[in-house]
Amino acid sequence: MLSYESMTERQRELYDKVKNTSGWLDLYDNQIDEAEAQAIAEALKVNKTVTALWLKNNQIDDAAANTIAEALKVTKTLSELYLSHNQIGHAGAQAIAEALKGNKTVTELNMNGNQIGDGEAQVIAEMLKVNTTPTTLILANNHFGCAGARAIAEALKMNKTLIELVLGGNQIGDAGAQAIAEALRVNKTLTRLGLDKNQIGDAGAKAIAEALQVNKTLPWLNLIDNQIGDAGAQAIAEALKGNMPVQTLYLDWNRIDDAGAQEIAGALKVNTTLKWLDLRSNCIGNAGLQAIREASQVNRTLSNLCIHSQINPLAFSLLPRLATADDLQTVLHLLTCEPVLEDQATSLPALPTELAELIMDKAHYWQGVHRTKRWEFDDYTTNILKVTLPQGLNGNSVRVKAIQVLRDTRNRSDSIDDTGFDLVVRDEQGAIRYECSAAPTFVDSFFELVTILPANHPVIRQMRAGWQVQVRPNMSLTAVLLERLDVGYI
Repeated sequence: MLSYESMTERQRELYDKVKNTSGWLDLYDNQIDEAEAQAIAEALKVNKTVTALWLKNNQIDDAAANTIAEALKVTKTLSELYLSHNQIGHAGAQAIAEALKGNKTVTELNMNGNQIGDGEAQVIAEMLKVNTTPTTLILANNHFGCAGARAIAEALKMNKTLIELVLGGNQIGDAGAQAIAEALRVNKTLTRLGLDKNQIGDAGAKAIAEALQVNKTLPWLNLIDNQIGDAGAQAIAEALKGNMPVQTLYLDWNRIDDAGAQEIAGALKVNTTLKWLDLRSNCIGNAGLQAIREASQVNRTLSNLCIHSQINPLAFSLLPRLATADDLQTVLHLLTCEPVLEDQATSLPALPTELAELIMDKAHYWQGVHRTKRWEFDDYTTNILKVTLPQGLNGNSVRVKAIQVLRDTRNRSDSIDDTGFDLVVRDEQGAIRYECSAAPTFVDSFFELVTILPANHPVIRQMRAGWQVQVRPNMSLTAVLLERLDVGYI
């Protein structure tokens, strides 16, 4: 145990602050590491009045998380613990989960933006099976796939207290969404579910929609920035016709066009539960938009409808395929294990693992993507698009495969020579490591795209966690509907 006498001045400062706090304490962005976490943990053990502790955006790794976990076994007042944007991996997540199994006060756990993969999600799911205290669990922007989602889904079938579950920004895919959907059929307590940015396509959307015809308690659903097209929209429309419980539905940044929009419009004419619908930034044309508008005039419960900023379908079709961890493992297995050709008695030769990994490295796919966007701006904007590279699993940095910037302009009167993309790469200290003005590599009508690859821009190979890609606004353009920066990585 760390004694007060042996603490550094910095540790004593943190210890005193935590010990003497009543209610809520925010230690956001304080460069707290294992040593500082030890002092915080010792103070938590004796404090009887602190109820919420924010440790967002620090340097809490597995060792520091383990120290915090020991305090969770003792504290009797802490109800909210925010550990978002740290470097917590398997050992840290396991320690926190084990401590919470016996904790009866923490109702809200936020581990957004850590290094939680399938294994870490599984240990947290095991905690949910036995702890009936947590009401909010936030695991967004981590690294788990369908295996982690399946574990959480199994816990949801048993857990009777969780109200809010946020899993956005992971890689659960259709299989993970289908597992969550099965849990929704039996869960009666969840009221907010966030599944945005999870590579969910039509199959996953269909499973969730069908489950919501059984579930009667989920009023809030976030499916932003997935890969849901017309088939998924049709399934959601069928659920809306059956008055599924959802009152707030986010479907923006998907791939729904006129056909899907018309299906949803038909459902809106009979639905009596939906109050908020967001369909921005899909691919809906004039026919679909008109159908939605007409349906909203008939619907008497829909009070908020967002359908503006529809974008060119090319914005989606030119992006590389997003592959889940399971996809990658399957392909690697096929390359290295002599796959038998369909309807033939022969098999392909097995490749050495090193060669198979090289082939996959050159393939046109991303395992993850961080993106940001701005829309409906003119030449007076000073807003810079920024994407910061995340930390990878096990403390490893992700490896950038490509940088893409797309732009959808309101008109094509500007000269192509004047419509370049001003790119800046900064390291974790903020120093400029590279900058260039990149010309569009693809131009079609009002739409233009630039793809920046390591082969032509070697600095990309040096990029690691904490480095930032920036795109400055082009002052020569008169108007832009959408500009989006995507940094794809493995």
